[in-house]
Amino acid sequence: MSTPTASAPMSTAWVVVFLSLLLGVQPLATDLYLPALPSITAALQAPMAKVQATLSALLLAFGIAQLVWGPVSDRFGRRPVLLLGLAAYTLASVGSALAANVEQLIVWRIVQGAAMGAAVMGARAIVRDLYSPVEGARMMSRGLSGLGIFACLSGPLGGWLTEHLGWRAALGVLAVFGALGLVLVALRFRETLPARNPQALRPREMVRIWARIARHPTF
Repeated sequence: MSTPTASAPMSTAWVVVFLSLLLGVQPLATDLYLPALPSITAALQAPMAKVQATLSALLLAFGIAQLVWGPVSDRFGRRPVLLLGLAAYTLASVGSALAANVEQLIVWRIVQGAAMGAAVMGARAIVRDLYSPVEGARMMSRGLSGLGIFACLSGPLGGWLTEHLGWRAALGVLAVFGALGLVLVALRFRETLPARNPQALRPREMVRIWARIARHPTF
């Protein structure tokens, strides 16, 4: 049997704040980073193609990880997954900023992409947990408005930081953002999953869900 896990509901304002923060990790990790690519290439003395692979690795890990984070959050709840994901995102951001070579940077960006998948998946799951499809679409649009602000600021901010403080500072900002999100989730986020699914991580159940996704025309 499923066990109820949800606590008292969060206010609409807090839901919008969390949606904006969780969705915002994606444009920050990509757009803020792009202006720093030439500086990273020069500083690490690596071919541009290899430095560009740090972005490809991030996005690939981001896409694949969501297929795993979804069942994990159905089994254990949204809050534990968000805490783990944001902690890993913060750690990976620090590791990226301190990377001594491009190989280390690629590894840390893979970790960051996987952690980013937990945040973005969590945002969508929160909306599904709390709202009907129509109301959920409205709430998601409000969260995407916050994402839009982050997306618009990321490129100019990344360029300014890289020019004045260096590429490591640009990547360090991601650690600050991740830590802020982690603290807010720890202090203010209330579990939204109505009931845990003890079957969610069984291989047969996961394969069934993945097959349904693969058959979906949009996918």
